[in-house]
Amino acid sequence: MSKVSLVVITDGRQYYIERTISGFESVVNFSFYEKIIINDSADIRYHHYLISRFPHFKIVSHETRRGLAGAVQSAWSSVSTDSDYVFHLEDDFLFSKTPEIEDMINLLKDNPHLVQMALVRAPVNRLEEEVGGFVFQNLQDYHQKDGYFEHGRLFTLNPCIYPMSTVKMGWPDHGGESEFTSKVNSIDNDYRFGFYGNIYDDPFVIHIGKIRGEGWFL
Repeated sequence: MSKVSLVVITDGRQYYIERTISGFESVVNFSFYEKIIINDSADIRYHHYLISRFPHFKIVSHETRRGLAGAVQSAWSSVSTDSDYVFHLEDDFLFSKTPEIEDMINLLKDNPHLVQMALVRAPVNRLEEEVGGFVFQNLQDYHQKDGYFEHGRLFTLNPCIYPMSTVKMGWPDHGGESEFTSKVNSIDNDYRFGFYGNIYDDPFVIHIGKIRGEGWFL
């Protein structure tokens, strides 16, 4: 059985992470190899809260804020080298249905050109709602396969699973998803990004983080 590390990135939003982790654990029944929370709040009180509230997680806290790029770098350096995959979760998502993690892993194994297998999120603004979701804003760029659909638009840090080969690419020192996508394309322009399920399925996750943590940056 593949070893999967669960990584949760947080920037100090206690209300959100409470809902995210409790909701995730209520719908996902999977034996993770390890569970890690990356705390980029630089708040010692939040650090102690995480230790107390989530004793089954390893807590990695930054003394000073490192931003999104630094948080991902910290996560990737904290994951055990024995792991095969990382399930990536930010602190502000709810799950509306259960993803089959073993199935997602098998799809990645069968399709090594995929850098990740992500979960579709519900619309977050009026424009997405009007067309039925972000996928339908550029439907021509998404291609349905057996059990997933792929594209070359953008790597996402929304809930997803990715192999350690993605981790070994290394997150850029500055920037977010666009910068990492550029790096992936520079390594091999044939790489693609996957979404689990079918294009017309209902979304798996709902983004609830309407307010960033104080001091957040890329």
